[in-house]
Amino acid sequence: MSQSASSPVEPVSPAGPRTMLTRPMVVTAAAAILALLALLNLANAILHLAAIGGTLNRFRVRAVLAGVNRADLATAEKSLKIALVVSAAVVVLVAIVLLALAWGVWQGNQIARILTWVVCALGVLLACCGISGAVSLGTGNVTVQGGGDPSTTRAFQALVDSFPGWWAALSGLSSVGQVLGYIASAVLLAIPAANAWFSRTRSLPPGPDTPAVPPPTTA
Repeated sequence: MSQSASSPVEPVSPAGPRTMLTRPMVVTAAAAILALLALLNLANAILHLAAIGGTLNRFRVRAVLAGVNRADLATAEKSLKIALVVSAAVVVLVAIVLLALAWGVWQGNQIARILTWVVCALGVLLACCGISGAVSLGTGNVTVQGGGDPSTTRAFQALVDSFPGWWAALSGLSSVGQVLGYIASAVLLAIPAANAWFSRTRSLPPGPDTPAVPPPTTA
């Protein structure tokens, strides 16, 4: 009669993916910069809305002194309100998008990383346009065309001249900060350490989870 003896084999979990738990500093920095850019855009939206009242008051005075008729004055005033409110709404939307991207980057979402590069490219382009506009407004080098109507031309020129003195300076500094922030975020997310974080699925190395080999049986 034969007898076999074997030691019991402990059940083990099958090998599976293991993820990096340490978030690289470059990813943390990129997410922080995106969040700061979102806050900067929210500040810009507040400035847009805060400038409406004072700009309109100065515009009315300048328009009267320039001999602008009431119809052209009302048209220019309406254009200013629409432009500032729409600009503020767009800036708030951009801030929301940046916050969402910052969260996705923080979590290591690859789609958020790709979208961040796209948004950074567009942001740099728009911020450069903002710098150009701020420089033109600050230096008074803004040419207004009223379609051949002198009253319309005077109305919109008075509108341009009615923006507060700090408007061009803050807009320019904000645009410069956005250019630097977008470029920094894009570069940080392209560093090899970031690549490892966004493609961080790894196979388990041999170890405690490796299935045990049963001992030989004896007859």
